Amino acid sequence: MNSDPIDPTAQYLWVPGHGPDAAAAARLFTAFPKPRIPMGEAWFMGERKMFPELGGDLEALSFEDLARPLEELISGPTSFGPFEEWTAWYHYLMPRLLHRGHEGAVWGSMLEFLVTGFFSQHPHSDAPEPYAGFRRDALRTLGRVLMTPSCWPNGRIDYRTCLAKEYFDGVDRWFWEQASGKLSSSLFLCLKYLPPEALKPWLTSVLAIRSTHWRAQLMVWFIGAHGMLCGKVNQPGDLAENAHPPVSWGWSHCLQGDHADTCDESRPDAIFLPEANRSAALEVVRDVLTEPLFEHWLSSLSRYGYLERELGDLPFDFWALYAK
Repeated sequence: MNSDPIDPTAQYLWVPGHGPDAAAAARLFTAFPKPRIPMGEAWFMGERKMFPELGGDLEALSFEDLARPLEELISGPTSFGPFEEWTAWYHYLMPRLLHRGHEGAVWGSMLEFLVTGFFSQHPHSDAPEPYAGFRRDALRTLGRVLMTPSCWPNGRIDYRTCLAKEYFDGVDRWFWEQASGKLSSSLFLCLKYLPPEALKPWLTSVLAIRSTHWRAQLMVWFIGAHGMLCGKVNQPGDLAENAHPPVSWGWSHCLQGDHADTCDESRPDAIFLPEANRSAALEVVRDVLTEPLFEHWLSSLSRYGYLERELGDLPFDFWALYAK
């Protein structure tokens, strides 16, 4: 599966400062040259809007310029099923936009759009790959954007860059009780596509990151994602709009499973997370979450009044859901 020495699962670990793997990114670049046919919107009645600008200098395009075509290739399969044009352009764009993953607006980031696009174009975690090792390379690049050095200067989290958290002066809040879309999308990416034997080492590395702000967001995410981890909620698009805490991200509402047959509303194969990975994830959290560890996390929250205030009882909800 890979040429890494000693432990093949080490390539997937989340280690602050160790961002996308250069060799994996190079393979993605080489495997997916620029498509010859321009990409068009997800609409086929009347005049169809095309995006010829994608064939030019991507660096000259703003986040807003790129968000619209990314939204089209995300939402397109929902209405029209798989379409090679969107798949080809997604494969071309993804490795070339990785370095811009932290760009964004209040309604989403480049990382979120790229991750949602991956889900949309590859709804099955065990489907044939465009080339051998494709999912491995995606996890080592797209799956590690949150670990880029810019997110962890001097080993400490920059939560504005890493988690897109900003202070809103008008309401005197950071909204720490809401899961970062960048974190949520990245966690689901790895949970869906990691090989089962790599799931436990990866999630253990996620929980081991020593940052109070990071831990605060993990607790929030695990509460909001509990239904999906337990198999009660099948797809991100099935998450309740008024869920508390919310764990949705940019255009995740479009993710409703395999759209190979858009006329089949029953979606019999609409299972987002493989059962083996869900079970492994629950086992890891329950093994790691000891009472002394939880007390340590609570104690560290008390050093940041805004974290403790905005999270309220959520840490105790986390404990109630996952403690053995």
